[in-house]
Amino acid sequence: MTAKLFFLKIGGWLQATEMFERPRKKFPGKWQLFEYFVDEKEELLHFEEKDLKARNQFFEIEFLEQNYSRQSNIPVSLIESSKSGKWSTAKNFVTLLDEENFRESTEFQFAFEKGNLKLLKKNAFGKIEFFGFFRKINSKV
Repeated sequence: MTAKLFFLKIGGWLQATEMFERPRKKFPGKWQLFEYFVDEKEELLHFEEKDLKARNQFFEIEFLEQNYSRQSNIPVSLIESSKSGKWSTAKNFVTLLDEENFRESTEFQFAFEKGNLKLLKKNAFGKIEFFGFFRKINSKV
């Protein structure tokens, strides 16, 4: 009986812990950028939610089961490339695949923290090109 109770507690803990949840199951839905860093001309710029609102800028990305689509008006060349396509994950990387030219696909390192999605893109030298923080938009369907 004690062993059964112990296993029930362990099972409950495993289900409640984010680190064991498959990332592919956390991505689906619409995500809205609320803060980001971008490297522009050797300078890392920081934009907060109030800055995005003041400039009337936005970036939304929606992950469906196999496809993604995005809408954005922020002036970041890395994000301006592909507007939709397929996506995949491997370890802690998500790749937005460009179906017309595979070399144009964009790979981000990702993490989930407190329900938010973090996407990080570095160049070949390890410098941050883009680091964005997204919150999930609740859909009322």
